[in-house]
Amino acid sequence: MGRRKRGWKAASGLSLGSLRRLVEAKESLIEKLTRLRATLAAKLATVEEDLAVAGGSIVSTVGAVVAAVKRGPGRPKGKRGPGRPPGKRGPGRPKGSKNKPKAKAGAKRGRKGGPKGQSDLHNAIRAVLKSSAEPMKLVDVAAKVKANGYPTKSKNFAVILGLRLSEMKDVKRVERGVYMMK
Repeated sequence: MGRRKRGWKAASGLSLGSLRRLVEAKESLIEKLTRLRATLAAKLATVEEDLAVAGGSIVSTVGAVVAAVKRGPGRPKGKRGPGRPPGKRGPGRPKGSKNKPKAKAGAKRGRKGGPKGQSDLHNAIRAVLKSSAEPMKLVDVAAKVKANGYPTKSKNFAVILGLRLSEMKDVKRVERGVYMMK
């Protein structure tokens, strides 16, 4: 089953009579919507007159509509979302989190990393690349590192190896997927 044609391609397969019927249908829809707009404009005019007689101003209601649409810089401080009490915490936050000391700016969580390019994997990569006189492909480096006894359970070890090679300063990228020691 093919894709449905749109635009000129769809129109090219129609006869002149069916094209005329489509144009007439569109014109009748436009006339109907124009009449509806006129009746709604008349109703709006009567509502505005009634509002003016009652003492309200048209400008204030229009301004309220514009103010509701216009977006500000964000939620003011101290204000919470709709339906949430002002001082209560959510259910997932621990009780003592209010008095918890704040972390230093720029401090990271988790274990501290050592200098880049100085792990067991990096050393295993260096050993393999030093033993080769010419540049090696990434998959060949991965196979040699595994053969030399590096423990890994990774299904895509070559991808990890490529990431490690990119952060090593003493390894030169000859071309895409080919590396050698500097």
